[in-house]
Amino acid sequence: MPLAAALACAAPPAEIPITDLLASSAPQGGVRVSLVYGSEADLDLYVTGPAEETVYFANQASRDGGILIADRRCGMRTPRVETIQWTRAAEGRYRVGVDFMMRCRGSVDRARYELIAELPGQPPIRQHGEAEFGAFAPRVLEFEVPAR
Repeated sequence: MPLAAALACAAPPAEIPITDLLASSAPQGGVRVSLVYGSEADLDLYVTGPAEETVYFANQASRDGGILIADRRCGMRTPRVETIQWTRAAEGRYRVGVDFMMRCRGSVDRARYELIAELPGQPPIRQHGEAEFGAFAPRVLEFEVPAR
């Protein structure tokens, strides 16, 4: 393989515009939570719905309709966006957690992220945070979906 081709293969993937990643929105009457982060870490999104079942990479669908839409890992294009969605949002409390279990570059101990929660009939909730390596934060955002 020519050197130029080998270097091209080793080059980091191009950045994807965040607007392309979030082009779609939550279904009408649904809930969608997205975790947006960079290339330094593999963060994991956890959302616990009103039925007290958590959706995340190891439990990709809940009995109340929550589903993991996207799980991202080291080596994938950035920014990375993990998404969990309920097509029909049940009324009640939702808890959002973020975990930083794997470093993707060097010995980084902190990774910045943004959470975007889309709820029926409300403007999106946007929250910035910072995850600490090895520390699971089970409650970084909570919101309520009222009875309709």
